[in-house]
Amino acid sequence: MSLPQHVAKELLNASNDADLKKMEQDQTESLTIYQSTHDRLEAFNEFSKARYQNINKHFESHTIMLKEMKRDLDSVFAKLRKINIKLEQKYPDEMRQAREKHPAPEIEED
Repeated sequence: MSLPQHVAKELLNASNDADLKKMEQDQTESLTIYQSTHDRLEAFNEFSKARYQNINKHFESHTIMLKEMKRDLDSVFAKLRKINIKLEQKYPDEMRQAREKHPAPEIEED
């Protein structure tokens, strides 16, 4: 016998009003609990939405700032490379001595 058929059979067999009132009271209590839970979840979702929007704005501004910083650093390093090339051409012996005295650091790739 399936669950709906069993429930229907039990409802038909419930002969006194006390059983039916108890079932109605239990259903009302369950509905109240579910509604309060729903309301709390709705409030939490609204709070989460507001926090997400706030954090997302900060994240976007930080992302823009990091992109600008990268552009600036790329520009600085390009200028340094140009200066280094000019110094290498104008003072090759001094640059060789400087490289021997201060070798470039080895950078490990991730």
